[in-house]
Amino acid sequence: MIQSSSYCVNRIRSSAEIVDFVVGALEFKSPMKKPRHRDLSPLALLGRQVVVGLLLMTTFAVASAVGTHSVSAAPVGASAFRGVSPLRVLDTRTTAKPGAGSYSSVVIAGLAGVPTSATAVVLNVTAIDATGEGYVTVFPWGEALPNTSNVNIKSFGQMVPNLVTVRLGSEGMVGLFTSISANLLVDVFGYYSPSGATAAGRFIALTPQRLLDTRGNATAGEDGVVRLSMPAGIPTNIEGLVLNVTAVNSRLRDNGFGYWSAYPAGQDRGSTSNINISSADQTIANQVIVKPSATGVDFYSYAGGDLLVDLMGYYSGATAAVSEEGLFVPVSPTRLLDTRSTPNPLGENVALHHDWTVEVGTANQAGIPSTGASAVALNVTMTRSQGEGYVTVYPAGRARPNSSNLNADKAGVTAPNHAQLATGTRGVSFYSYGGTDLIVDIFGWFVGSPQVSSLNAPSNSLPEPEGFPGNISIPQIGLSSLVREGTEFVNIDPSHLVESRSPNQPGNVAIFAHRVSYGHEFKNLDKLGENSLVYLTIGSKMYTYRVTGVDIRLPTDPLLYASTSNDQTLSLVACHPPGSVKYRIVAHAVLIDIVEY
Repeated sequence: MIQSSSYCVNRIRSSAEIVDFVVGALEFKSPMKKPRHRDLSPLALLGRQVVVGLLLMTTFAVASAVGTHSVSAAPVGASAFRGVSPLRVLDTRTTAKPGAGSYSSVVIAGLAGVPTSATAVVLNVTAIDATGEGYVTVFPWGEALPNTSNVNIKSFGQMVPNLVTVRLGSEGMVGLFTSISANLLVDVFGYYSPSGATAAGRFIALTPQRLLDTRGNATAGEDGVVRLSMPAGIPTNIEGLVLNVTAVNSRLRDNGFGYWSAYPAGQDRGSTSNINISSADQTIANQVIVKPSATGVDFYSYAGGDLLVDLMGYYSGATAAVSEEGLFVPVSPTRLLDTRSTPNPLGENVALHHDWTVEVGTANQAGIPSTGASAVALNVTMTRSQGEGYVTVYPAGRARPNSSNLNADKAGVTAPNHAQLATGTRGVSFYSYGGTDLIVDIFGWFVGSPQVSSLNAPSNSLPEPEGFPGNISIPQIGLSSLVREGTEFVNIDPSHLVESRSPNQPGNVAIFAHRVSYGHEFKNLDKLGENSLVYLTIGSKMYTYRVTGVDIRLPTDPLLYASTSNDQTLSLVACHPPGSVKYRIVAHAVLIDIVEY
């Protein structure tokens, strides 16, 4: 018997009400307007501030994000920060390259002015010459390896830097675990020492403010230096500036290298680095904690490019008031959020989609008290980005600032960054423009009162679909075909059911095709097994799905094409058995990767 195409399609359409009910129940409604892209992308210059010469001096009111309530006694482990002149303490290129799955210990205490009494250190850790996708975890030496990461590498040969705050382990050492073979660079920028109430070394979190933007008239050339003068309203004797630094319009020298280094203005820049460039025109961010000189901070560029600098806060100096607020308490690294699995307030395996915000509570996590924490030190990693965009981290229940912490210049980017910021009474919020998976680890907290979370919790709406046509490829069954929009075209090519989701949206993508008639593209759908790969390309993006199972269902079963979660899944559907329209065979798959060419 030859399949009746019109019969199959009619059965699909007759169950549209079921689709609307199941899929519609997963949508979130929001009155929020679609925001403009932040100006951290070289493709979307907003030009809200103009840089004259090599620096921008902006007069602004310094609004501290640290609460005014004073705690009664500093908790155990409370420490004050001391900045140091940057010093490189490890470069495996001069010794032996760590292999996949290897551990390295680095003695920190006694170097770069770090005393043996130090509780934690601020490092810049860079992975270079990586052999593939993987990660580096920094942890207190002598402790078990935590389920966290600090430096995340996406591809072969990539150079990835990241600021790291980590508690010192036994004998003043930190450990580094590398999941893949990669050379490691470790630079020291400061440390924390035990302290009670004190004037110097307390973290003062600020509302993020753009201080420097070299695009258009102050682009650095090879061996160029860009100076950031001390911001107005900030004392000159502070222990450190906390900055988010983003390289854009990046350049490489003929030898294939490019990097930026931050150091006290007018002083020797040494041999350290803060941002390492892997490709021309790359956009990459890294938080920088650096002790400024009286005249500010210098940024040296090896290969040239543009630089954006946002002020996130500072560490008080000797002339500040004596207080316990802003003292740092290090903790054992702990995972707070992983949208690829759990923990995840959005639901297991639900990504942070375009224009979505997720709140993560910090009170009573990793030893943080229910009250008395004004700020946190996090490691935030975006991965499997769904397109060009950014992530902004800010106190939960407060207005979202006009800044970003992580940046993606295309789909498929993996990028880590340190985020040190004030907390709200509900914790910390993460906003995504463009969509991404997000991983958040905590490394410590700061004494004080959180900001009051006065705004309502976020409401997330369904992103606009990225529509077909597209292409589907399943190497295991030798399939490569066009995919059209709308099942009225199923007699010509595999077709996307318009009532189902698109690959960039939460929920299930459903594609229908024939087994024995017309193009019979899904003839061998039953040959797919668990872990078979399905590649779906729309425009310049390729979505990779992993098959989780194949089953037989009734034509009216809504789970042919709708899921009961916001996880990103795929259903490939055809009539069954071959030559009959009695049942439907369905191959189910889950999204595992996104790349853009």
